[in-house]
Amino acid sequence: MKKNIWLLMAIIFAVSGCGAAHDEIIEAHAVTPYTIMVYMNGSDLESEFGAATDDLAEMLDSGLDSRNANVLILTGGANRWQNDAIPETECVIWQLADGFLYEQKNMGRVNMGNPNTLRDFIKFCMENFPAQKYGLIMWDHGGGSIAGFGHDEKFDDASLTLLDMKKAFAEAGLAENKLEFLGFDACLMATVEMAVLASEFARVLIAAEDLEPGEGWDYMFLVALNANPHMSGFELGEIIVDTFIEFFERIGVADEEILTLSVIDLENVAPVMDAMGELMVRASQSNFDPNAFYRMAVRRANTKTFGEGSPRDNYADMVDIGDMAIQLADLYPREAAAVLHALANCVTYNRHNSDVEIFGLSTFYIYGGKSEGEPSLRTYSALQMDDAYTQFLHRFFDGLIRTNSNAETVCTKRVLWQHIEGEKYRMAGLQTGHENWPRINGEWVTLFPVTATANARRYAIPAQVNGNAADIIVIFTDENPRGKILGIRHNAENVFQKGYDPISMGDEIAFEYLVYNFATQTESWHKTEPFTVTAAPRLVWQPAPAAFSLGYRRTDIFKNVSYVL
Repeated sequence: MKKNIWLLMAIIFAVSGCGAAHDEIIEAHAVTPYTIMVYMNGSDLESEFGAATDDLAEMLDSGLDSRNANVLILTGGANRWQNDAIPETECVIWQLADGFLYEQKNMGRVNMGNPNTLRDFIKFCMENFPAQKYGLIMWDHGGGSIAGFGHDEKFDDASLTLLDMKKAFAEAGLAENKLEFLGFDACLMATVEMAVLASEFARVLIAAEDLEPGEGWDYMFLVALNANPHMSGFELGEIIVDTFIEFFERIGVADEEILTLSVIDLENVAPVMDAMGELMVRASQSNFDPNAFYRMAVRRANTKTFGEGSPRDNYADMVDIGDMAIQLADLYPREAAAVLHALANCVTYNRHNSDVEIFGLSTFYIYGGKSEGEPSLRTYSALQMDDAYTQFLHRFFDGLIRTNSNAETVCTKRVLWQHIEGEKYRMAGLQTGHENWPRINGEWVTLFPVTATANARRYAIPAQVNGNAADIIVIFTDENPRGKILGIRHNAENVFQKGYDPISMGDEIAFEYLVYNFATQTESWHKTEPFTVTAAPRLVWQPAPAAFSLGYRRTDIFKNVSYVL
């Protein structure tokens, strides 16, 4: 993490009134080149390991001259703040001015998962801190087009859907006074659906297609406004992307992190949605006969997907639009080319470390999360995106839930089985490419593949950590060929955690494992006896016991899983 104790002391120093004279700051409300608003929903990112405090410290240390930009921050949403300045019982709007924080308004105990809170924050900032350009940064977790943004710990993890944000933006008057940029320092929010809804209220979107590291953006980018306070959102967006990537390169963990960040021209996002609809009109013209659906399902299986978890968890089902088009280019070359052309005109800057080329903008494409298909598609339909694309999603889902025992297997992995009784077997391990099988604290664990970057493969171990469902994330790189435990990732209703919680001494962990009944062809999840962490857990690789059996886990094009002993 980014902790700097001297900067945390600066927060306390400023709020206590020992900084520059408060009245001088309040009176200096002439029109500035920029006003940047940060909607900082602290959530467990702050209460667990102080990520919001770290980013506040970066802002304080950035060296931004407040004559060039006002920075207003709304803090709230966390049960605990890891500094002595930010109150834990109220939401407060702060002004960052020349290295200090000044309280501007105490909003009381309000829900940061309520669109009215976001609306009121925007209105206060724009009415009291006028500027030539406005930017809004949404700081917290994100879940893509279906789940939306944020978790307020004080209000049962309340979050903002895309329609909630649209309501807040409209009522704050952003249709009449557009933001120069809308940024998400959160996971999975560089979506075409978010971009279409935001296009009425902002010129530029800055967001990540995939999961973000816990450290998030590097807020030292603010100092760039000293040299060019009148820069456009596109120019500032490129600086935000570059400083984000370079931060993780500088601290030497770029290979271990998932890094994606895009700058999106919202004036040109509608043609992307239109082109997606035309592509899927062609795909639907065959009425999805068995052969046509088979071809579509195979290509969906190969499309770059973001936000995947272990099989016990739901999937966000966000895919890269460019890769989606490439997968369909052999079937519909003209329409696929139109999608790629529209993307090139819309995504003005994009950096990533993905294992395949990605194009900077994602969309919802139901597949892995078909168990939640009906509510997800109701949510999607309410967004009122392109009719043709929406209809395609409904028809594709209908095809997914058909029974087809003869579907082609697209993924086969070797399974280590431990016999329990009768026809019941415990899955003790899943093929990772290693010749042996992993254990942690003496328990056999199953590593499910979730995502890959250019230099790393990531796996999830389903677990219960302190009584809460979580995935323990393991990474394999050239430097860590036997695997390295990165930490814990929680997933609440598909709003995905930014970064990982550390595994701490005293944590209680129980691993979850799948039991398959070959007689009834049914599966269930169980957990091991919990243990208390007294030393950093690590993977230990051992040969399969002679009493265990080897079999296979097969996944077909409909995302159906079957097992062979």
